[in-house]
Amino acid sequence: MFSVSIQSPPTKPVYRRQSIRCGVLLLGLAFAALGCGKSTGKDDNGSSGEDIDLSVALFEADHLIEVNIELDPDEWDLLRTEGRSLPDVFTNCARDYEYTEFHATVTVDEDTYEDVAVRKKGFLGSLSTFRPSLKLNFGRFVEGRTHADMTRMTLNNNLTDPGNTHQCMAYELFDRAGVIASRCNFAHVVVNGVDLGIYTHVESVKKPMLRRHFKDDGGNLYEGQIADFSDNRIDLMELKTNEIENDRSDLAPVVEALKASDEDLLDALGLVIDLDAFFTFWAMEVITGHWDSYSGNRNNYLTYHDPTSDRFHFIPWGTDGSFQQLRLFNPQNTAVSVLAEAAIPNRLYGHAEGRAMYLDRLAELFALVWDEAELLAEVDRIALLTDAPAGPIATQRAFIADQGAKLIAELGLDPEDAPDWIDNPNADAELVCVELGPPISGSFNTTWGSLMTPVNVGQTLNVTINGELVVSPNLLVGAGDDSQDPDDIAQILFLSPQGGGILLGIAIRMPKAYFTTPGVYPMHGFEANAVAVRVDLFGGGAFEVIGFAGGGTITIEESSLVPGEVVRGSFEGDFVQIAPF
Repeated sequence: MFSVSIQSPPTKPVYRRQSIRCGVLLLGLAFAALGCGKSTGKDDNGSSGEDIDLSVALFEADHLIEVNIELDPDEWDLLRTEGRSLPDVFTNCARDYEYTEFHATVTVDEDTYEDVAVRKKGFLGSLSTFRPSLKLNFGRFVEGRTHADMTRMTLNNNLTDPGNTHQCMAYELFDRAGVIASRCNFAHVVVNGVDLGIYTHVESVKKPMLRRHFKDDGGNLYEGQIADFSDNRIDLMELKTNEIENDRSDLAPVVEALKASDEDLLDALGLVIDLDAFFTFWAMEVITGHWDSYSGNRNNYLTYHDPTSDRFHFIPWGTDGSFQQLRLFNPQNTAVSVLAEAAIPNRLYGHAEGRAMYLDRLAELFALVWDEAELLAEVDRIALLTDAPAGPIATQRAFIADQGAKLIAELGLDPEDAPDWIDNPNADAELVCVELGPPISGSFNTTWGSLMTPVNVGQTLNVTINGELVVSPNLLVGAGDDSQDPDDIAQILFLSPQGGGILLGIAIRMPKAYFTTPGVYPMHGFEANAVAVRVDLFGGGAFEVIGFAGGGTITIEESSLVPGEVVRGSFEGDFVQIAPF
């Protein structure tokens, strides 16, 4: 029978990140003296062709990179407004969306480059018209050009990481556990003279990174976005290398291995994935609270088929939503010690020996990487370096204490007493492009600061749920700060009593900047949208997301951020229902 043993953290060569420990600072200073910021003109291979890897200093933990981007203002407007809408994503009608690359002049620290390719990035959660996430490619229009031995820079806008703590801290913990993970630090970004603030700078998972971890970088690299090793989701795996050949036959053996009997499962999986590495990867997604992940949501991961071992290895991605105890699409699973939505962890957790092996790995890694005092010190370091707002920093600190306590309690259970994972009945439904239902619309006339005491004067709401128009004579609407991001985000909240202690809630979330000047503003990703939820008052206030609205507009006719003053306007958009009401 296949066996698994705990991975020890690898001995780290000089190019690996050690953001919490000392030592790299001295290396960074040494490399800076050698002119690390200069373009080398070498191939994008993660090395200058000499023994010194100039990218080390670029990813130094305390190096706040200065990035200045200049491009045509009209092209900037096009760039920042590109993107999928929520209904497009949840109807599975925009998977092949491609962003436009624009020509820009880019200065990184003191080095300036003409003709750099810049484009927007993000599948959905980080989309923003104010502060778009960006990708820079120094070698797209000037062949072979690099900055600090790197062709690309990935700059994440931290829309869902307002304290700047989630991504770098998560990747560091993955790295400590021996998981292949991106290097990460921070950048201050200015575009056309407008200060966009602090971004997280994450190493792109491309061949240069693969070469640092594998003997052969010629294998297939896939990105998973709501994709999985199952019959209905395997075609959604996006091939990121060898696209011309487009030979995806290496995926099928993993799908077949998951169909093996319980007696043969571990051996079958061990032939097609690095099972030892997978248990570590899975456990670290749980420890870091990375719920919007492979194990939590079949999302935000990469997997590489290593030609040398002929096995798949998993790489974390999109960790801006980590350090949260969310189960957004499967709320009945309240335990923090397991995420098993995806095909591989789901099959393993339902397998007696696989569950025991996972829980053993989880306990060993928790003891290895979770040092509360050190984690809190890192939160404080990032807060000071990036001048992060106090609210999200306090939330991060509270999560660290809470996550540690809950994991300790749950890890003390025997495997047979460990919490079960309750399967989502729609988890493996075939994703096909479906038609949108009737649009959603409404009007509001309320006061600022009334989220907890909504009013029912002059409100309308039109939304079709379960094929029927939902109306309420007692519609309540309030406006105020978003509790998760009170500094920058506002909410308009509709509450429609449906009887039996059930409320239909429609929460319109938008930047507070919409309230500074009345006007018509676009719904865009999760930056500005509407979410429909079912609230069970008799069930302790538990709520379930039942649908999303987007692709429309929010009109602010009268607004104020002063408590008690009028907030008036309307909204309309496409609506997609994702769960029964």
